Amino acid sequence: MGRLKQMGRTVLSFLPKAGLVAPPITYRPHGISAMMTVKNEEEWIERSVRSVQDVVDEIVVVDNGSDDDTPAILDRLGREVGPKLRLHSFEREDFCAAVNYNLERTRFRWILRWHGDFIAHTSGPTAVSNLVLRAGALDPRRYYCIWIERVSVDGDMFHQIPQAKVELEPFLFTFSPQLAYRQIGRFEVLQVPWYYKRLEWREVYFFHMRNVKPARRLLYRHFWTEWMSLPNRTTFPTLDSYVRYRIREVYGTSDLAEAMRARIRELGRELVPYDALRFGPYPELLQDEVRSPKYRLTYKDGRVESRNDIEARSNDSDHPKEARLQPP
Repeated sequence: MGRLKQMGRTVLSFLPKAGLVAPPITYRPHGISAMMTVKNEEEWIERSVRSVQDVVDEIVVVDNGSDDDTPAILDRLGREVGPKLRLHSFEREDFCAAVNYNLERTRFRWILRWHGDFIAHTSGPTAVSNLVLRAGALDPRRYYCIWIERVSVDGDMFHQIPQAKVELEPFLFTFSPQLAYRQIGRFEVLQVPWYYKRLEWREVYFFHMRNVKPARRLLYRHFWTEWMSLPNRTTFPTLDSYVRYRIREVYGTSDLAEAMRARIRELGRELVPYDALRFGPYPELLQDEVRSPKYRLTYKDGRVESRNDIEARSNDSDHPKEARLQPP
């Protein structure tokens, strides 16, 4: 954001405090709603919920047509966590509309945009409880949208996307009826009035398990936003039909396993080792995965070639002869 725009936003952010715009207390009681819109997040959804359940006032989950075990996991968590976890479904294939549907069902003044593959620190100086306290200490008569940095774990537990490539978005913000998400290109973007004060908090309170998921899921997710943005889906009525078409265009193969390898190789060119000196230990809820990781990159001639879950599902003849497991 340009300096003049930033200064203008800062000036306008005092309008609610001056009584020229209705303040946040007009609309909702003090508290924080974790807002989760999910689709096929069975891998991490339970730990994601567990990592924030003790520090927020409600967790509003909207499932956008999952066809894996996500709904069953959420039903069980609903019984265990109790009424704080509120479950809804939104079956229409429009993720941006599902996010707005979710936003409308939150009830508290602060909104934490939480994803089904976010895992928060639950202790230490960057515990998510400290994030909540920090937000609660801000002036209740002003509106805020807060950009929060996170580590994007990728490929396996021991690699990440370089921080310079991680885009920040406002994961924490105060509610107003004027808020809405809008589809811009392939992504949904929060539109906020000019009287919101923008803050950036660079402490890493949580990890994004961005691509530490089954290889098929990574491949299909890679093309999902493209498919969602098609103006007409007559030719490709399902994501599967679109993926099978696109892998021939992009990777020159109709074999899903080979396309998965190609996607992993693409990811491997971006990854760097996890920087424990800079970001400290993994969150407590990830320690078991660090000790016994489910996914491990495989290498050929020093470069990422595949991953163990892809090779486990392939025939022995497809397995790269020179592949080896990356040590921790």
